[in-house]
Amino acid sequence: MTKALTFCVRMIALAITALQLYSVIWQPLPLHMHYVLFLGAVLLLVFGQQQDTVTRVKLATDVLWIVITISWVVYLTMNHDRYLTRIAFVDRPTLFDLVAGTALVVTLLEATRRVAGLGLFVIAATFIAYAFLGQYLPSGIGHSGLGLSRFIDIEVLSNNGVFGVPLGAVVSYIFYFILFATFLELSGGGQLFIDLAFALTGRSRGGPAKSAVISSGLMGSINGSAVANVVGTGTFTIPLMKRFGYKPHFSGAVEAASSTGGQLMPPIMGAAAFVMVELTGLNYVTILKGAALPALLYYLAILFAVDLTAKKEGLSGMSKADLPNIREGLLKRIHLLLPLAVLIGMMVSGASLMMSAIYAFVSSVLASLLTRETRIGLRKMFEGFIQAAKSIIVVAVPCATAGLIIGIIVQTGIGLKFTEFVLTLASGSMILSLIAVMFACIILGMGMPTVSAYIMVAILMAPALGEMGIYVLSAHLFIFYFALLSFVTPPVALASYAAAALAKADATRTGLTAFKLTLPGFIVPFAFVYNPALVMNGAWYEILLVALSSILGVYTMAGTAVGMHLRHSTRIERLTGFVGAILLITPNLITDLAGFVLVAGMLALQLRRPREAEVTSPPLQGALHHVE
Repeated sequence: MTKALTFCVRMIALAITALQLYSVIWQPLPLHMHYVLFLGAVLLLVFGQQQDTVTRVKLATDVLWIVITISWVVYLTMNHDRYLTRIAFVDRPTLFDLVAGTALVVTLLEATRRVAGLGLFVIAATFIAYAFLGQYLPSGIGHSGLGLSRFIDIEVLSNNGVFGVPLGAVVSYIFYFILFATFLELSGGGQLFIDLAFALTGRSRGGPAKSAVISSGLMGSINGSAVANVVGTGTFTIPLMKRFGYKPHFSGAVEAASSTGGQLMPPIMGAAAFVMVELTGLNYVTILKGAALPALLYYLAILFAVDLTAKKEGLSGMSKADLPNIREGLLKRIHLLLPLAVLIGMMVSGASLMMSAIYAFVSSVLASLLTRETRIGLRKMFEGFIQAAKSIIVVAVPCATAGLIIGIIVQTGIGLKFTEFVLTLASGSMILSLIAVMFACIILGMGMPTVSAYIMVAILMAPALGEMGIYVLSAHLFIFYFALLSFVTPPVALASYAAAALAKADATRTGLTAFKLTLPGFIVPFAFVYNPALVMNGAWYEILLVALSSILGVYTMAGTAVGMHLRHSTRIERLTGFVGAILLITPNLITDLAGFVLVAGMLALQLRRPREAEVTSPPLQGALHHVE
């Protein structure tokens, strides 16, 4: 039975890719029907995937979920023509519409529990309860209540609920970017990124760790999953860092921080960036340009911390003998950069996201044929189709659930009430509102896919930030950053815990170290809210000045966390550096000048201190505690 299910899962995965390619190459299906078939097939993959050991009860339960899913897919597809002509909220859903719609919502909730964990499941269940019980709640948060007929009308029979914007983004372009990323990886793109990273930094001080930062960042931008990236690149980079002298928990922390930040990196930025296009109304190139400088600051902070740690511990780079044959590897795979060039070129030229991704996918297949090492044959191509469809599960299911929640938010008006609540609570204070949003992002992001956490907070909080006059891209990137940073923020730092397992290190210590490595990343979002020049919304000289002051700020903050700047830093010097870094990263002329004076004074004192007089400072408490 399990073998039959495994075969069926592979066929369904192929069918998903075929559906997506058919809609582009031959004839697009009506949107609602396309979404129904796509989501139904994705849920079948969720329920059909079996563990190595499975009990009869579990197998029977999965088969039941599969039967229920097939039933509502068949019914909704057969009645598609009626849904096209009916008038929403006027033509009442039939009894069978209600049964099929309820079955869809129940199967989606179960798939959400399996794919995204209890966090998103509980949130979705809470919103559903709120939809039906609103009339029993206090007037401040209550509403007239939704009956089952209206609920199913909104969530299932229209394009405003489950089949709304988030799932639409998955179907319209996220899938094609994942298809491209899958084939780029199959042809050897991951190894190319590793070779490039070692070519750039392998021989420098702390080279193995710097190479891990660069390669993980490049891969993270494409695969869109912090934990998957840790497992994918960390199996190679973490043992290498340990071998060259980095402590296990620090090696794991570097990999976790680097893999998490990949979704901040243009040109792909994981799945949430595509949803951001829909929610902000901005074009993708504008989002890429706005994300570039904050992403650079994030990775510079980690590279500075790695370099200063190597300096403090006396760690050197890799010798020529230790380096892999990078030149040979690059010659074999350098042509795999062509698909990325095609992708960026098409997006910059104004092509649609869908066509940009499809042309990049085709380019990756054609480019792979240039050498034997990268060639994708027919069998490998079919495996790529299956792998891409399976990879979409972790995005499609949370997005469908997010659409369900958005439908409830819009119909009950809770979004407007939440905006009013945030504005009242903050009493007009922007900083209090931003701090509230930050905590909401981190809490919702704990254990939840980034795209889900981003959508939830963006729908509830972004309007409140907009009411304060914050630039729309700054507001959404702020939310995106903190939803992502939850992966390295204790107590539920999933990327850190995955890296700790690979490093054979204490999970809590690894998580705290990763948090300290990304500490500048917690300040940068506040900076680009107060000065949109950080997201390329300003004159060129404003962008240049804010970039230079922020780079000095993240260097100082990284040295403060490590306990090393030009010399070993004393406790007072680290405190001074901490304050100076915050002032420098906060983009304002007065704060920049004050921060520069503090940092320059601290560094000048260190230069005057003879090297032989240096001593390692005792660890500080809290956020400035010694990285090791």
